[in-house]
Amino acid sequence: MQATMQALKHQIEARFSQLQIRLAQGDTRSRRDAAYALYEELGALRQQYADPRTSHADAVEGHAVDALLTDASHKAWSLYSAYHQELQNQLEWASTREYE
Repeated sequence: MQATMQALKHQIEARFSQLQIRLAQGDTRSRRDAAYALYEELGALRQQYADPRTSHADAVEGHAVDALLTDASHKAWSLYSAYHQELQNQLEWASTREYE
């Protein structure tokens, strides 16, 4: 159980580290897209770890894994939403500018 949780935490941390690098290098659109890509990757991890559980120990581990992935997914979705809103604001600002 601990080995699985540690491995999963390491995978999540590595993905968020990669995201931080992408966020530092891109514009608003690429930041938004990178955050969404991470959200999708976390969904794939959830599917990978969502196999049927039979014993009580497996069920406890399954809940811990699900909680960890849910928290990480919420963080990734919040980043996506923030960058999406920023992009929307930029587009709205650009559309309201008067051109001569």
